[in-house]
Amino acid sequence: MSDFFLNMPADSTVNQKSTGDKLVYYGTVVMTLGSIISLIGSTILYYEDTEEPAAFEENTPVTNRQLVEMQQQLTVLQQKMDQLENQGQ
Repeated sequence: MSDFFLNMPADSTVNQKSTGDKLVYYGTVVMTLGSIISLIGSTILYYEDTEEPAAFEENTPVTNRQLVEMQQQLTVLQQKMDQLENQGQ
């Protein structure tokens, strides 16, 4: 396949474009537009995600029950990390 790109036909001119060249060009254009659209979409989602937690934290205080649940989750996580460390030794 690499020989195809290295050996250009002798009778081709600069002004003539084959169908394959056109497909590659238009495919690149579509791919570039898709990349731009996905970048814009991910940026919008990122800013929506970062704004929501700030609004949540301002409006509702953390309850004692939530703190206890977070501490329990941290304890379970620490136990799992200790188990993994012991298995690795």
